[in-house]
Amino acid sequence: MGQALIQGLMAQGVPCRLLGAADANMKTRHTVRARFGIWTTADNTALAERSDVIILAVKPQQCPEVARQLAGSLNRRHLVISIAAGVTLRWLVARLPGVPIARVMPNLPSTVGCGFAGISAGRGATRRHRDIALAIFGSVGAAVELPERHLNAVTAVSGSGPAYVFFLVEALERAARSLGLPAPVASAAVRWTLEGSVRLLEASGVSPAELISRVASKRGTTEAALAVLERRRVAAHVIEALRAAERRARELNV
Repeated sequence: MGQALIQGLMAQGVPCRLLGAADANMKTRHTVRARFGIWTTADNTALAERSDVIILAVKPQQCPEVARQLAGSLNRRHLVISIAAGVTLRWLVARLPGVPIARVMPNLPSTVGCGFAGISAGRGATRRHRDIALAIFGSVGAAVELPERHLNAVTAVSGSGPAYVFFLVEALERAARSLGLPAPVASAAVRWTLEGSVRLLEASGVSPAELISRVASKRGTTEAALAVLERRRVAAHVIEALRAAERRARELNV
């Protein structure tokens, strides 16, 4: 995710001299330096001392050590943005007192510039800090600001959401092959249909229900397929699945 953000910011015109990255892995540092031409270091403190905005693109279990390293080098002139899943603003504020903080839940499609991120800012974050966070994650897709209590739902919908889409793609491709389509044709048909449908939904400005009605003619093939989905209560199962994801997100919060 860190490299996706670097790429997105540079695509928006941020010069490489204003960007830096810290990573304990020498190979990763070399890759980032070679790919983007930015300054890299193994020292989190050194990065903090020459930065105004620090993005914690680390795993949740790494946060205690990283926060400990940064605590003495940060103050209210900095903005810390955490994308560590489940690490709450309360946890971050307790370990980085006096530092403006924002918590962000991005998703995997951010790596191809088409992501979605929910952003929640701590009390010490100003409107300027919020706008910076929105601009950073807007460089790799869409970003919205909302209260932290909604981030578990964002995790369930968009954070985990790509896996649901991949699950559906896999199921549709398997079904297409079972109908006799060659694997390459099945894959192309499903993926182009998915991409085209999303583009149509965006371009049309009408609801999904309206577009369904345009495809499903009376007593036609689409109606026959939709009847099976309704009978199997697929929509209800989707709601149940997202509620399970949201519940698990709450359980994992620290």
